[in-house]
Amino acid sequence: MCGRFFLDSNARDIAEHYNAPPPEIFSARYNIAPTTPVMAYCDKRLTFFRWGLIPSWAKDISLGNRMFNARAETVAEKSSFRQAYRRRRCLIPANGFYEWRTENERKQPYCCHLDHSLFSMAGIWEHWQDAAGNEIQSCAIITTEANHSMSDIHHRMPVHIAPDNYNAWLDCSSEKTDIPDVLIRDTSPRYQYYAVNTTVNNARNEGRDLIKALE
Repeated sequence: MCGRFFLDSNARDIAEHYNAPPPEIFSARYNIAPTTPVMAYCDKRLTFFRWGLIPSWAKDISLGNRMFNARAETVAEKSSFRQAYRRRRCLIPANGFYEWRTENERKQPYCCHLDHSLFSMAGIWEHWQDAAGNEIQSCAIITTEANHSMSDIHHRMPVHIAPDNYNAWLDCSSEKTDIPDVLIRDTSPRYQYYAVNTTVNNARNEGRDLIKALE
């Protein structure tokens, strides 16, 4: 799964990466957690969605609190995700994410990254309205089975989309409902990882020290 990540590239570099206007408001975040706003790229612009997809048919917002990941194997079939998968895909920028491994009967967090460079995770997004007509746009990150570089830490990892395949992932014009080949081709980056302090366990904690390696 992917339940926590960080994004600390500057706004200009993010905008150049996606060839989009820079976001009006942005600051580096080192402990991005579900139910908080996350940056996403779609419709040729950078925007922000609530992390935790709220299906259009949901009775209330709370359903989205546990819908922050969608499995690549079933995203095209599950009623919670299939319409967003078919019609509303996005890219979610990150510089890394966290996973936890049980060691000596305790959960040890690890920072997982690609030389700390900016990369994109596959996402889907959805519209939802409350009873008063207020609209919320929310998203989920798609995950897949961990590859060799990640399997020692966790059995799942976010689906990685390479820049050459951005357009293929974002193109929802096809009537095909199966997983695009892009999800298979791009799930083999060799993530690096190192242990970090358990301070990251608390989603209220922030700051660059969270990605500092344990000595």
